[in-house]
Amino acid sequence: MISLVLLIIGVTYLKGINIFANDKVFHAVYSKVDGLGPSNPVVLNGLKIGQVKGVDFAPIGDGSIVVDFTIDKEELNIPSDSKARIFSSDFFGSKAIDIILGSDSAKAIHGDTLVSEIEMGLADAVRKELEPLKQKTNELILGVDEIITNLNAVFNDDATQGLPKVFTSLQSTMENLEKTSVRLDQTIAENQETVGSIFKNVESITKNLSNNNEKLSNIITNFDAISDSLAKVSFASTIAKADKALLSFAEITEKINNGEGSLAQLINNDTLHTSILETNKEVQYLINDLYMNPWRYVHVSIFGKKPKEKYSKRELKQLRDLIDGELNSKEE
Repeated sequence: MISLVLLIIGVTYLKGINIFANDKVFHAVYSKVDGLGPSNPVVLNGLKIGQVKGVDFAPIGDGSIVVDFTIDKEELNIPSDSKARIFSSDFFGSKAIDIILGSDSAKAIHGDTLVSEIEMGLADAVRKELEPLKQKTNELILGVDEIITNLNAVFNDDATQGLPKVFTSLQSTMENLEKTSVRLDQTIAENQETVGSIFKNVESITKNLSNNNEKLSNIITNFDAISDSLAKVSFASTIAKADKALLSFAEITEKINNGEGSLAQLINNDTLHTSILETNKEVQYLINDLYMNPWRYVHVSIFGKKPKEKYSKRELKQLRDLIDGELNSKEE
């Protein structure tokens, strides 16, 4: 019997379980354990501090897995918000639990359940890194397929019929550009002296502007002064006077149209005009009669005899009719 007990204690010890040690037991619940099993180590900062005691499904039957593990370092104070993370402890994928200490002031005690976490495995990490590359590769393959499809559409029999004309047109265009370039070089070579003279003139003009910069500044300043003077002129007063003069002229025009005043009577009434014409006729008659019969107005006797009339009354009447006709023609 004693031998059997010693055998059990030895096997247990070889598994890493010290039945005489006062270990703290903790729990963690995982959705998967990725090969974690009993006797796998529990480490803190790379140092083993315990081991997995048991792995089994949770009693609630939702498929979650409860892992029980022990920590045999009594001097360690594990904060209550610490994490129990499953990770790969070697290159071959062996699993272990890494205790990541939290910052809570409250300490985890025997039987507490710590926050669980699973570190991404090497295969999962590689798969995650390769996923964007895979997606880009698929997009690149789709792009290449589209390019090949477009090339097939371009180089089929119907689409390539116009290509020779296009290449011929391009060749002709290049030849024309070459000829134009040669002509341009020749033109520049032939007119090199003229171009040089133009640049000299431009340089001279620039130099003159630079030398007369001060004078130009003075001219601009004078123009500014003139502009300021013009701006200060009282245009409002001038316009007001002009409006007043136009108003007075309008009043005079209205009075003339209404027949007020001598000027209005002269413009609107033709009596004065008719009287002037009649007076003019009488004056002409008087002048003609004075010229023809001066003795009627000036009594001069030579040797005491009465002068004889020069024209008869009939002739004078004809002469008056002739004068009236000329005056009427002038009026018209």
